[in-house]
Amino acid sequence: MKKIEKDVFFGSIHGTTSVGERGQLVIPKKLREKLKIKKGDNFVVIEKHGMVVLMPAKVMTKFISKLNLQLNNINKE
Repeated sequence: MKKIEKDVFFGSIHGTTSVGERGQLVIPKKLREKLKIKKGDNFVVIEKHGMVVLMPAKVMTKFISKLNLQLNNINKE
């Protein structure tokens, strides 16, 4: 697999982290900067195929809003 194909499939690796006493994870600084994650940002925590996925709550809200609009348009037809 070419590098670009691996990045698309696996995502890019930004280091490692460990779970602290209270179940907290530290997101590596470079990734926080890249994704503009700041203190107080909220995430939806999803488990998929044994992986933990953190989705910004604002992204999930936009997704649900768009889905709702599409479903409403289908129901009007």
